[in-house]
Amino acid sequence: MVKKLDCKNLACPEPVLKTKEALEGFDEGILEVEVNSFSSIANVKRFAQNQGLYVSEKKEGKVTILSIVKGYECELEPAKGEDKSFWALIIGAAVTAILASTCCLAPLLFLLFGISVGSLSFLQFFAPYKIYFSIAAVLIIGYLWGNYFFVLRKRVVCEGSICKNYLKYLSIGTIFVLIMLTYPYWAVYLL
Repeated sequence: MVKKLDCKNLACPEPVLKTKEALEGFDEGILEVEVNSFSSIANVKRFAQNQGLYVSEKKEGKVTILSIVKGYECELEPAKGEDKSFWALIIGAAVTAILASTCCLAPLLFLLFGISVGSLSFLQFFAPYKIYFSIAAVLIIGYLWGNYFFVLRKRVVCEGSICKNYLKYLSIGTIFVLIMLTYPYWAVYLL
């Protein structure tokens, strides 16, 4: 059953109240709510999602149609291995960023800790490949940000600690990668 509800040109909180009333009027089906203001769209969507209902949005000219599904059970499974792939990519970006800055890592450790780091001289082997490691780190971080903006933000339901804290973890990882990639350029001024 599809029921239509016209909430165009109504001031808040009327669209939410009418939506609530309409949803209480049936056990299962789809309610299509027509709204035309940004606040009405946001408020009706938030209300429906807080009720545990699925909401999809469709634009038709200046009118937005919010389709609210009630009474149908659907399971949204988190993608298997999503947590592992996120951590693998973040760690991969961090390692490649560290390898990109290996040319200057030994002198920094010597200055910071005052110990001989001659055993780290093998890291000079990676210096000619700095550009490749830098590109790999930037591509991995770019992929993760693209995944956030184009996939995760559009999810109706976000399950799992990675999904809920994705932005925080990705921001910390990005800052670490940027520090490691740019370290050889600004470290000269600190030392």
